[in-house]
Amino acid sequence: MESLYIIGVIILGFGVLAKLLLDLGQQIDEGLIELDEKLALAIKSVVEKIPSLGGSEPINPIQMAFAQLIGNMAQQKQVIIPPKIIERDEKGLFSKEE
Repeated sequence: MESLYIIGVIILGFGVLAKLLLDLGQQIDEGLIELDEKLALAIKSVVEKIPSLGGSEPINPIQMAFAQLIGNMAQQKQVIIPPKIIERDEKGLFSKEE
């Protein structure tokens, strides 16, 4: 009869432990959700306070056209220099051009 009481207490202990672990898991989940909300509010307030990060002005179409024009001009003026082969002498040193 005593062994039944001991087994009952052990089973009851495991049940209480399982309930405590479930409650702890719920509290952790709720804490993470609350932390996420607070972090989102903090990031939002920082972005609103710094003008360069927040809502910026739309790009001026004239400025965009000038930027494209300058980029196209730079590509047209690109000069490709062909590689120059410099001979070496028997010692492995570069030889002078004559």
